[in-house]
Amino acid sequence: MKSSRSLSLKKLFAAAGLALAAVGACAETPQRIVSAGHAVTELALALGVGDNLVAVDSSTRLPEDFRRLPVVGYYRQLPPEGLLAQRPELLIGGEHMGPASTLELLHSSGVAVVKLPEARNGEELLGNIEHLAGVLEKPAGEVAAGARADLAALKKSVASLPEKPRVLFVRAQSGRGIKVAGADTSPHSLIRLSGGQNAVDFSGYKTLTDEALLKLRPDWIFYSSDQAQQLKEGAALLEWLPLLKLTPAGERKAFAEVDGYALLGGIGLASLQEAKRINRLFSGETTPAAASR
Repeated sequence: MKSSRSLSLKKLFAAAGLALAAVGACAETPQRIVSAGHAVTELALALGVGDNLVAVDSSTRLPEDFRRLPVVGYYRQLPPEGLLAQRPELLIGGEHMGPASTLELLHSSGVAVVKLPEARNGEELLGNIEHLAGVLEKPAGEVAAGARADLAALKKSVASLPEKPRVLFVRAQSGRGIKVAGADTSPHSLIRLSGGQNAVDFSGYKTLTDEALLKLRPDWIFYSSDQAQQLKEGAALLEWLPLLKLTPAGERKAFAEVDGYALLGGIGLASLQEAKRINRLFSGETTPAAASR
């Protein structure tokens, strides 16, 4: 069983296109690190390399008491000049970090580049923790142990649910319909980790008609925190799409805001905390009226 898990993780990291460059030869933690992507940055901080960070990307939320760092673009469109200006030894990020031309230029300039795959579940998150700890020459024990404890608690709570609620994760705008997250998305992974089931079975995001939404009969409707004000804690959805009032979620006003940072880069440490909170909604420990963060 252990060898099978190890093999699957090796395939996963190989598929992500890890470019280890000089990192493998390093005997100590690189002193100048740029991190691109919130989920990766929070892992790096948890592993204790905060003092080595010299810049982050615009998707990263740093702790309030953390020192201010230069922001070098967005992780999908990193500018080579801004990165090289920080004189990094190592660039770390998720599998969608790019563009490829920037990464190739950094690599040819002697900067080590490491891409972590987007974790879709707890096992893959643990794999990312172990791998990044190895790259950074830091012990993974405490961080991995905390994640395992959270995952074990979640598994127990999920098993105690009488049934898996049907959930829709939406992005909406007045007059433009509602986009719903399907498989192969971070919301889908978070819903499953929390003990729910995605009410749709397609991949990616799709815009659905009012009638299609009604037929799905979701028990919960989730939306990202960056849309909380716009959606008025779900009330705007009922104004824009009155048919939603006929769904179980609409009848109970079971709308819930999800921390947008817990959705960036797959399952990360923030995702574990958000999954526990969502699971409490499913179990009834928190009421729909108190569901918004």
